[in-house]
Amino acid sequence: MLEHFKGEEAFVRKILDYQNQAENGKMVLTKFLDPHKREIIHDVIGQRAAIYEEGGFVGAENKRVIICPDYYEIVPEDFKIHVYEVGYSEKFDHLAHKDVLGALMHLGIERACIGDICKQPLAFAITAENSDYVVMALKKIKRSSIRLIPHDFSLTIVNDFKKKEFVATSLRLDKLISVMFGLSRAKAMDAIHMGSVKVNHKVIEQTDYLCNNNDIISFRRHGRVKLQVTARTTKAGNYIVEGLFYL
Repeated sequence: MLEHFKGEEAFVRKILDYQNQAENGKMVLTKFLDPHKREIIHDVIGQRAAIYEEGGFVGAENKRVIICPDYYEIVPEDFKIHVYEVGYSEKFDHLAHKDVLGALMHLGIERACIGDICKQPLAFAITAENSDYVVMALKKIKRSSIRLIPHDFSLTIVNDFKKKEFVATSLRLDKLISVMFGLSRAKAMDAIHMGSVKVNHKVIEQTDYLCNNNDIISFRRHGRVKLQVTARTTKAGNYIVEGLFYL
């Protein structure tokens, strides 16, 4: 099985252990996982155990996963997720996704213990295991004094984008990184080889990887963009593509 998941062997071994625990009657709860890792869980476990997911928001991207025997009855509380709205005075400051994430990680909270961050209203999901500490310690973000307001799971994640148009000679990953993020081809290739680029949440280290319409390309410390391949081409036969950059 491991040969089918190159680069993910350690994670697959962990999933197989989760499956073994479920087959022995236990319930396993993961930290927040991105869509790629959750897809691996489904591929590995298949129908051999029940799999449930919850992220604390409607349309959440990152979710905790419960793996258990199929006779278990799961309720929302089993996911141990707390959602907090961030209350602050917008007259004096504007807090963004990166500000909230930075403040939480500055407290020493592991990234996998933080779920999605909602923009409107500003809110975040976090593992219940860390929530008491966060409520006690997080009193300020940037220059703003804040208060954390417990929320239910009803908030919806809505992404905002800034659209930009580019001309690309091909849909190779290195060429798209170069043109969309304004780098030389050599620097784009170096970034890919270093594991700084993900496509659909999976690290891709092949510079000649061919991207597809609606792929989400993440470039560490540069941002994230959804690729839109149009039907238009230049006179020279190059692709005209659009990048929807996440704000």
